[in-house]
Amino acid sequence: MALTTARQIGTAPERERKRFFPRRCRMFDMTSKSLLLWRGCAYREQLPDEEQCIRSLLTKLDVEFEIVEEACCGLPLYAGGYRRESKRMAEDLAPVVGEFQRIVTACPACFRMFKSIYPGELGVKPPEVLHLTQFLNEKADEGVLTASRFRPLEMTVMYHDPCELGRHEGIYDEPRRLLGLVPGLRFFEPRFTREDAACCGGGGLLPALSPSLASMVGARKLAFEDRVPDEVDAVVTACPQCTLNMRRGLELWAEDGSLMDLRILDLAQLLDDAIDG
Repeated sequence: MALTTARQIGTAPERERKRFFPRRCRMFDMTSKSLLLWRGCAYREQLPDEEQCIRSLLTKLDVEFEIVEEACCGLPLYAGGYRRESKRMAEDLAPVVGEFQRIVTACPACFRMFKSIYPGELGVKPPEVLHLTQFLNEKADEGVLTASRFRPLEMTVMYHDPCELGRHEGIYDEPRRLLGLVPGLRFFEPRFTREDAACCGGGGLLPALSPSLASMVGARKLAFEDRVPDEVDAVVTACPQCTLNMRRGLELWAEDGSLMDLRILDLAQLLDDAIDG
């Protein structure tokens, strides 16, 4: 598989990826090893604007973090049945991430891989790992992230529960609490939510194996399972694969006028837009 040699999903050359790095971040500074921001392939290669929002949000909260030259975490190989190859990738990454005390990632797939599959299935023990929503909830508990930090956003949103974050790792309340901090936001709760949330079709390697079917599932979820009403301005989620697949689904399959105008937003994108710098 190409992934076993390229060690990452996507083909953007390093010089292109480096242009998105903010001045505040440092590439693997050996003198500071407290917090690693793990970006993940989907954010790095396909959602650079959303990745910038993640780093901007952390910077506004005065969080000091490091970034490294990343390889894929190995979840696509693991999900495809290539256990030996995914274990080899995990072992190669272990000394890199092991230099840090904590890992924070906004990608639920990377989060599940580091937190559960590395130690539970592959015999590799990484540092403590948090999803970005968990880390931001810590900042809320510390009084660093409060409602007073946000400007009002007069809009109605629906939160979509990603399968990797919800069904696999049980994170449902943390994203909703963060959205609840933003003044003016109104919420639409779909009929299938949390444990019963309809999958968007963006996981399980479906976009790679059958992109047309994956995008169709994403559009159908919004139109039929969720029955998103006209008054909803945006669907917010905390997963890059969900963001990509629902956007693609609406682009290819949306026939209803209200769905054609529906925005799909990354949670960090919304928070970064609303927070006072």
